[in-house]
Amino acid sequence: MFAALKQKASEIWSKRPGFLRGRGLWIAGGALALVLVGWSVLGGGEEEEPYRTATVDRGSITRVVSATGTLQPLVSANVGSTVSGPVIEVLVDFNSQVRANQVLARLDPTPFQQRIVQAQATLAQSQAQLAVAESDYQRYVLLQQRGFASEQLMAQQRAARDTARAAVSQAQASVATARTDLERSVIRSPIDGVVVDRQVNVGQPVASSLQAATLFVIAQDLSRLQANITVDEADIGEVNEGQAVRFTVDAFPDREFEGRVSQVRQQGVAESGVVSYTVVVEADNPGRQLLPGMTANADIVLEQRDEVLRVPNTALRFVPADPELVAQGRALVGGGGQGRSGAGEAQAQPRGEGGAAAGQGQGRGRGVAQIAETLQLNEQQRAAAQTAFENAMASAPRGQGGDRRAAMRRIREQVIREIEPTLSAEQRTLLEQMRAGGGPRQEVRQQAVVWVLRNNRPTPVQVEVGVADNSFTLVHSGLSEGDEVIIGGGPQNEDRQQQRGGPGGMAPGGGVRIRGA
Repeated sequence: MFAALKQKASEIWSKRPGFLRGRGLWIAGGALALVLVGWSVLGGGEEEEPYRTATVDRGSITRVVSATGTLQPLVSANVGSTVSGPVIEVLVDFNSQVRANQVLARLDPTPFQQRIVQAQATLAQSQAQLAVAESDYQRYVLLQQRGFASEQLMAQQRAARDTARAAVSQAQASVATARTDLERSVIRSPIDGVVVDRQVNVGQPVASSLQAATLFVIAQDLSRLQANITVDEADIGEVNEGQAVRFTVDAFPDREFEGRVSQVRQQGVAESGVVSYTVVVEADNPGRQLLPGMTANADIVLEQRDEVLRVPNTALRFVPADPELVAQGRALVGGGGQGRSGAGEAQAQPRGEGGAAAGQGQGRGRGVAQIAETLQLNEQQRAAAQTAFENAMASAPRGQGGDRRAAMRRIREQVIREIEPTLSAEQRTLLEQMRAGGGPRQEVRQQAVVWVLRNNRPTPVQVEVGVADNSFTLVHSGLSEGDEVIIGGGPQNEDRQQQRGGPGGMAPGGGVRIRGA
């Protein structure tokens, strides 16, 4: 463009009249400058950005719940002391391999030995008193046989003998207690394992009160560890025992470890208005590189699809700048193209919920579509549910983060309460299974529009999409492997609306963004 203007200016200058040959040079230069400035302001110097495309291919889609937790030994023992005294010897250190009943430390035995001597003296005294009481009792038995001792006197002698016997038993128990305390002054390991924590040094006094002081922590086997992962209540419903877990630790950011969910604890913990549950994950520790206390960044695999047709999530968010094309996209979803879950239901999903990363289980399937699929609603029930959903959305306060997810759960329950009186017996059974989490999970499919580049022009194509992860969405119909879908670029204008976040809402122009269902 610049070369053409320069050539045109040269032609004009070569044909200039004679009177312009002097000062006309300045006039022509100024005119050329004005032309260049105007051309630049009007945008003539900017070339249109080409469309960026991606190929529809086959691959894996993995839907996960992301959470964090702390690595801990499967079995660990807190070794403490039930007696008090100063430590005179520590025989193990951190990382020491120990065997069951091995001596770990010793307390000063002097006070315990003195108690044994004192208890033994008391025992000897009680035994002597018992001998006297027995002798007196036997003498009074002979006197009674001869009629010189009354029954009252015999009762007194029997009581004195029994009291002496009880004193002997008590003294024997005191001796046994003193010996037990002497044995407990020697701290021993209860299990085979490795010392992972030592909290005592030589000379340190150990004071045993209502709770035994912890001196050592011994892990039984570090070849396997467990991670106690905290999962939000919005995601815990899909977490079950036996599910695969992938996690990383900061010490080895490029290495991925694998485990399995071994336990889902039912006791929830409320913190700052958010309820979470503990999920226990067991994992192998190859080479014992993982250490107790490390933070595990875990992904609990809820669902994995292999070798499925998939489209990039960015293709579902793309909207062309041309208003006519936008209207064509709206027409595809809005008119006659509703599938198992209609476009109207997709449009009713709040934009705020689409901002989270797809595939991470953050409040998945809160719209009417999942309720309709799970409860097998008829057309009238589906319409009633859609109306209840729209009314609840209109009256719901706007929140952020966890508050928004809690609000969506409340809206979902409100919709169910609205349609529950119209449910049949079979549908009520499905509702009970859904609330209990025991029913089979049904995938929610939704209609979407993607744009395929044909003859250098975006062409809207209606597709049916399903489960999604952070990068891709499964395509059930509408596209073929190898199709080139538009993910960005193209001409821009002020009216073009930019989509934010991952799949999960209704894109302008009819594009439905789908979260992993």
